[in-house]
Amino acid sequence: MTPLPVDVSIECRILGRRIPYRSTHVAEQRIPDPTLMARLQLSVKGVDWAASLVKPWQHEAIEDVWSAHHQVAHLIAVETENFQPRIRRILAEDRPELVSWDTEAFNERYRPDGDIDDLAERFMAERTKTVEMFKSLSPDQWLRTGIWPDSQEVDLAWLAEKVLWHALDHFAVLLDLHGEFEKRQARRWMA
Repeated sequence: MTPLPVDVSIECRILGRRIPYRSTHVAEQRIPDPTLMARLQLSVKGVDWAASLVKPWQHEAIEDVWSAHHQVAHLIAVETENFQPRIRRILAEDRPELVSWDTEAFNERYRPDGDIDDLAERFMAERTKTVEMFKSLSPDQWLRTGIWPDSQEVDLAWLAEKVLWHALDHFAVLLDLHGEFEKRQARRWMA
């Protein structure tokens, strides 16, 4: 069966307008959104970069915001104890009921051990494993569902976006911390 051509346009931020994109293989793609895998992989690079910016202050917290070190340790824990097991359960079970991940338990066992650079490397390695799990899915597997802790039924495509959102959310927090700690940033560029 020959796939039908699909005409779409993509917003180009560089050109500031929509540009046409024609694909003859959209129906054969193994992911729900052709950019999702790239976005998942790039999101971890942003965390790595932001973690390097806050390294001098990695253990300093501001008001109710965790330290940068705590943020990246949390990302690793959620990736390995929450997202990856949920993906496996949704693939192995019919509509599994997914329980809430215990942030308070993580906070109780969190220790500011290790360097934030090492944590960022580990997060990148774990995200690579998660991306590989998603990349291996067949079109039918993307449709598999589980029951989220709020009792809503979600599919693996939704979970992939949640994985992406989580890294981007903490990326933004790391950048906020950097902005709080280093008000004059251009000097570093000159060095």
